[in-house]
Amino acid sequence: MKTMVIGSSGMLGSKVMNLLGDSATGFDLPDFDVSNPDSVRLAVNSLKPDVILNTSAITDVDFCEQNPEAAEQVHCVGVQNLADTGVRLVTVSTDQVFTDSAGGRYLVESDCVDPANVYAASKYRGESAALKSLSNSVVRTSWLFGVKGLLPWIIRKLIAGEVVTAVTDQTSCLTSVDSLARVLLEIVSDESKAGLYHCVNEGAVTPYELACLVRSRIGKGTVEATNWKHLALPAPRPVWSALGTERDIKLPPLEEVMEQCLQRML
Repeated sequence: MKTMVIGSSGMLGSKVMNLLGDSATGFDLPDFDVSNPDSVRLAVNSLKPDVILNTSAITDVDFCEQNPEAAEQVHCVGVQNLADTGVRLVTVSTDQVFTDSAGGRYLVESDCVDPANVYAASKYRGESAALKSLSNSVVRTSWLFGVKGLLPWIIRKLIAGEVVTAVTDQTSCLTSVDSLARVLLEIVSDESKAGLYHCVNEGAVTPYELACLVRSRIGKGTVEATNWKHLALPAPRPVWSALGTERDIKLPPLEEVMEQCLQRML
């Protein structure tokens, strides 16, 4: 199966490229612009892929809040351009299409959305564009980490004996890039796996709780609590966006991937 990977130089895209090997061809800025329909059409006509995997995104939610048109071009117009090619599309979205869940219930694919910010609203419009075709797939995920990301950042700071200041008022799930990449390959290779999927390493946690867990494991550094209101950043964050799933794909639990990350870094 010939796979066209959009956003191939990013953390997730490069991991997928490594796993797919010669069957994948990567596309990314500056040579490829997903928001430009001519750029998309020329690339697809040249490659003639069996499936398109879109991992491109502007992941800086504060930048998106202040630059809504840029967010719309990448997350909505770009996905629409890919969907318009008629090639089966698998695209990655976000937990931030949810804002809160009374009672702390894990949010599943059939739950109604309430985008938390400009970034999330643009990603949700991209989801809708992709799902107009019954053969396409949307994969929502959250707090993705590999060599970078929230968990490695906390571990590095604490190993160095530094202070980690982490918020107490946002609860979500972490997702290992290794776990997610393998799941994406499963979805890409199976045409029956269409529609909406939630893919995270199960285990709802706040960044503050996560930092305290790591601190208890390594015995170094200091953890201090804060909240988003105190930080006064441009984009609002979800209070609760911990994803669950009604589908047949599940990732390893948080405890397992956190231990693997700790072992690598220690």
